[in-house]
Amino acid sequence: MKRRRIPKTTADQVAELFDREEGMLMRYACVLTTGEAAQAADLVQRTFMAAALDWDTVDDRDAHGQRAWLRRTCRNKWIDDLRRSDRLENLLPHLARRHERPAPDPADTVIARVALEQCWKTIAAMPPVRQQIAVLHWHQGYSSAEIAAILKIQPSGVRKHIARARRAVQLSVAPYLDGPLIDTAEAAKGEDG
Repeated sequence: MKRRRIPKTTADQVAELFDREEGMLMRYACVLTTGEAAQAADLVQRTFMAAALDWDTVDDRDAHGQRAWLRRTCRNKWIDDLRRSDRLENLLPHLARRHERPAPDPADTVIARVALEQCWKTIAAMPPVRQQIAVLHWHQGYSSAEIAAILKIQPSGVRKHIARARRAVQLSVAPYLDGPLIDTAEAAKGEDG
C-alpha cells in the first residue's frame, strides 16, 4: 500500500477538527467499546487518520456533516474490528445478528455492476482534465495537492473538478439507488457554476 503524505494545510485543518470534535468522538467510542479507554482512544485516532487521508470528502461538509462523518467512520471501524478479531461470536446472539454481513442479493449485485458501469461512462464523458482528475483521485488515490502538482494547476481548481465530477457521478447512478443520493436541484445548480 502506498503511503501518502498529508500536506501541512490539511494536517492543520485536521488538527482543528480534532480539537473541536475529539471529546465527543471519544465519548462515542467509549460507548462502542463498552468503556475500554485504550481501545476507544485507538479507534478515535484511526478515525482522525481516515479523515486526514480523505480530507477532500470531509472538508466539503459543514460542522454537523463532519461530526456525522466522524461518527459513522468510527462505528464502521469498530464493526470492522469486531469482524476481524472474531469477537463477533462472543457478543450476545441478538447483537451478533445486527452486525453480521448478509449474503449479497444477486439482484443487488447486478444493479451495483450496472451502476459502476454507469459511473465509468459518466467519467469517460467528462472534459479531459476533469476526467484525468477523477481517475487520479478516485482510482489511483491521489490527494488534491498531489494532483495539482502533477497537472500543474491550483489545488482549489482540482477540488472544484472533483466536486463537479462527484455531482455528475451521483446524478448518473441515482436511478440505481434506493433513496435520493443528492438534491437534484442543488446538483443542477452546481453544474451551471
